[in-house]
Amino acid sequence: MNPEEQLLEPSKIRSLLIKAQIALKENRYEEALSIIQEINAEDMAGLSSEELQAVGRVLAYLKELSEEKKQFLVEELKKIQAAKQYLG
Repeated sequence: MNPEEQLLEPSKIRSLLIKAQIALKENRYEEALSIIQEINAEDMAGLSSEELQAVGRVLAYLKELSEEKKQFLVEELKKIQAAKQYLG
């Protein structure tokens, strides 16, 4: 394969990031995380700065989502505890 063809073919990392992005858009967070975990250190060594930034953005987004989900669950737990005290 010549260099021009290699540029046209998406890298393994780019393909994984696209899959993870689609999963995130469809609220399939666990699947997105699983996809990201397929990226290993060997793969990361050959990434361009653009791809490294993309990986970082996806990870930051997952972290933000997990914090939001955690906060939502804490609020729900507080509501349940308040209702339990009221009824009990």
